[in-house]
Amino acid sequence: MTTAHKPMRVSGRQHGAPNISYLPSPISYLLSAAKAASIYYLLSIISYLLSAAPVAASAATVRLSAPDDGALYDLHSPCVKEFLEHWEERGVKPPRPKLTEEELAQSNRQYIAYQKWREAGSPKEKRVKLWEDRFNFYMHNSWTRPLMKRAEEEEKTYKPFKWTVEGAVTNVTVEFSTTPDFKDVLTEKIGSEKGRYFTSIRPSYLLLGTRYWWRIRAKDREGAEVLSDIRSFTTSDKPPRMIGRPSENMRDLGGGVNADGVPVRQGLLYRGQAPWARASLSFLTDRYANKLGIKTQLDLRGQDEFEARSKQWGETNLEKVGIHHVFFPIIPYHVSHPSIFESVRGMFTLLACETNYPVYFNCAVGSDRTGTIAFLLDGVIGRDDKYFYDDYELPSFNQNTPRYRYCRKGSELFHTFAKGDKPIREKVVAHLLKIGVKQEEIDAIRKIMLDTAASAEHR
Repeated sequence: MTTAHKPMRVSGRQHGAPNISYLPSPISYLLSAAKAASIYYLLSIISYLLSAAPVAASAATVRLSAPDDGALYDLHSPCVKEFLEHWEERGVKPPRPKLTEEELAQSNRQYIAYQKWREAGSPKEKRVKLWEDRFNFYMHNSWTRPLMKRAEEEEKTYKPFKWTVEGAVTNVTVEFSTTPDFKDVLTEKIGSEKGRYFTSIRPSYLLLGTRYWWRIRAKDREGAEVLSDIRSFTTSDKPPRMIGRPSENMRDLGGGVNADGVPVRQGLLYRGQAPWARASLSFLTDRYANKLGIKTQLDLRGQDEFEARSKQWGETNLEKVGIHHVFFPIIPYHVSHPSIFESVRGMFTLLACETNYPVYFNCAVGSDRTGTIAFLLDGVIGRDDKYFYDDYELPSFNQNTPRYRYCRKGSELFHTFAKGDKPIREKVVAHLLKIGVKQEEIDAIRKIMLDTAASAEHR
């Protein structure tokens, strides 16, 4: 059955009857076509201009501000420099403070216990020490006390490399290179606080006597790379080479020249404290394995001490980042005590093998046991007498406990080697030979550490 459709009314006419007023005229058709073409060509032109235009520069900019281009940079902070330049003033022994009644009583009790221990044959497992007041170890004198107060503030504020930032940046890194094309780059990441990145740094790993180029690399809000301008500087050649801040108590035994004017190679032998208890695995890897390239760690603590401190303080060793770790336990300062002879001989045998380098040796805080082994190695390297005092006393910046030549501990070391007319280095070598270190091992260490070829070129 077919349904009939009702006719549709359009402007009063039945559907199907043409309405001529709705048909485009030739003129209106041409105008519409022209308008469409104009829009198309306009969009084409805009697209071309956008594609041909250069990419807009990043909204963020970074500009270096200090040090000046071509400057000489001293790796020693002002307080460290002053400390090193006044080695006689810092060595003046302060007057001994009067002991309190309690200190006197404690001293007497400990003396009685010590005497009983000696009468019992001095059993190692029940060792008793004489009572020692703070004066015997850790007293500053009137010259060093105000200097160390200033050093505490300097620790927070001394950041000689500075730059300015316009706009917002992230992922800020300082790049140092020994070539202007930055082929080999030493990087240090910059931290932030409340969303703003710091704009200054104290470099931690620069070599002595070396020309560097440096710049800042960052990213802007859109993730585009931002590079600063480039400047150059040259580091002073005066040792010691400090690693990190002075309070970290970490140094390179290389740098400068020995008493005979022979350059001492950098980057091979480091002294310091136990790796930071709360340091992340990435930090340990970056510092010790990557930046310093350490292959061997000589741990002057014993296995028992290490395990106890690991439980109490979370201390670690570098074995966890793939570095060979060896225990060589010693007692500090008592270099003539037979109990340390075996460890000293073992260390020097290991140090005579070039494939073990670079080497890092440490105890707990990097001052006493570490200072004792550094003293012996400085002797093998052939340092002048003043250098022994500098290297031993610099841990005073550790802000743990100061070390000076007049302290009872340090005085034992200097009393052993600093008396008489012969230089300390000669007495150290004679002592090492006496306790069983071989001459060929001493010669091998000297060959590794001393750049005799460079010395010959300058003669």
